[in-house]
Order: sequence, then structure tokens, then C-alpha cells
Amino acid sequence: MKNGSVTALVPAYESAEFIQKTLDSLSEQTREDFRVVISVDLSEDDTYAVCQAHRNRDARFSVFRQKHRMGYVGNCNFLLSQTNSDYVLFAFHDDRLAPDYIEKLSRVLDDRQNVIMAYSDLLLTYVNGTSEVCTYPEMDRLQDRVQRGLLLVRQKGLWWVPNRGMFRLRRARDIRGLKAHAAGEFSADLPWLFHMSLLGEFARVPETLCFKYYMPGSITRTWKRTRKQYYAVYAACLRELGDSCLSLSEKAHIVLFMVPRLAKLRIGSFLESARASGIERDRSIDNK
Repeated sequence: MKNGSVTALVPAYESAEFIQKTLDSLSEQTREDFRVVISVDLSEDDTYAVCQAHRNRDARFSVFRQKHRMGYVGNCNFLLSQTNSDYVLFAFHDDRLAPDYIEKLSRVLDDRQNVIMAYSDLLLTYVNGTSEVCTYPEMDRLQDRVQRGLLLVRQKGLWWVPNRGMFRLRRARDIRGLKAHAAGEFSADLPWLFHMSLLGEFARVPETLCFKYYMPGSITRTWKRTRKQYYAVYAACLRELGDSCLSLSEKAHIVLFMVPRLAKLRIGSFLESARASGIERDRSIDNK
């Protein structure tokens, strides 16, 4: 069987201090016939200079420099538009990949046509230096698309691990990539992965091939994680479900789970807002 073509997509932002190790890990891949496309979002540091210098050393790389702030979702979708490879992966600017990452994950997609997303285990290192191995075996070889979707919206296990996987570009374009929602980009990877899970199987490679590092000031670590935000994420999942190829009966099965969850989050969001308003009112009285 012919090997599918591969492109690694690197959405970069304010990462001059650490992105070099990400770029080096891509250049050191055992599979050499692939491309790397980097999009540097509007940044005030030297991220673009670092990426351009690496591109001058490795002709497989190309670099775009955005003139206006695109954000995570916009930058990822821009990258998806810049290649026609069979398979793509997001190589995030604070991640590093084992040398055989691309070789092993692309082989899964070559051999198993029903698989839409191949992913590995992940070593997560926190800012304080502690680390843990993150795995997501629950999704592996799960053939029922309703059960795959329910697994993700229930957020059972480390559902976000496949976001570091390799996937079929055509299917990502079928669902129009990632999308922002009422809470902006908060957990925008959940509705994206949810819709992808409705299109085909996810396959786990049970090896630690991806290494994620939380950096000081990481945007995801500053999220407040309120019920209002989670309500927006679940509402976005419901939107993706409506746009999906599932039958009405399959959609109804997932909706029966999601509606009570949405209602609970909506009530919780209202109570959070009420409490916040009360605190602000009390502060205003105290300052008089």
C-alpha cells in the first residue's frame, strides 16, 4: 500500500524561548519525506526569527508570519488550508515528538483505512518539573460512532490526548476545521474531536511518542473554567452533532445525554453569575 503524504502543522505564538526544541524534534524524525508548515501568529518576541532560521537549515519547513492576531482557532485553520497532504498533525509549539512519531502514526493510517485519527501516549511535564504519562485507551478500536461521541462529551478519561494525534486532512476539512464558540477558544478542541470521532475510528499507539510541556504563562492554564464556559463548549458540541452525518436516531441517543448536562450547566452558570454580582455589589458598598 502506498504511504500517505504527511504535513506537520505548527501554530506558533510568543514561543521564542522554547519552540526550537519543537522544531528540532521534527527535523529529527526517522521518516524524512514530510513537510512542516509553521504559522507564527502576531507576536512581540522573536518567534518568527527562530522559525525562519530553522527553515534556512531544513528545506522541508516553510514559515508564514501573520500580520493580524488570529488566535489559536484561526491559526490552526489557516494551517489546515496550507497543505493537501493525506495526513496532518498539529505539532504545538510547546510539544516535542519522539523521532519515530510520524513513522509509527502514519503507518497506522496507511494500514487501517477506517481509522481517522491515530495518537500515542503522552508525557506531560508541569511548570514545577513534575511529570506524568497520559494515556487514552478508552477510544482505541471503538467501532460504534455513537459510543465514541458519548465517550468524548462525557469527558471520560484523558479525552484531550488524541488532539496530539495524526489525522486525515480530508475529514478535517469535511467538518470545516476548528471553531470558536460563545466562550471563545476555551476547550475548542473538544467539539472538534467530538465531530471527528463521529466520522471514523481513533487508534492508539501504546507508546509514549509525544511530550507536552506546560510553560509559565500558558494560556490554557489561565482559563477560569466556569460553568458558563463549559456550557458554551457543550452547546458547540450539540451544534457539531447537528451538522454531523449521524442518523436521527443516533443523534437522539447523544442528545438524550447532552440536554440534561446542558441544563445543569445553564443553572450553574446562572448561580455563578448571581454570586459574582453579589460579591461585586458588596465590594461596591464596602468602598463607599
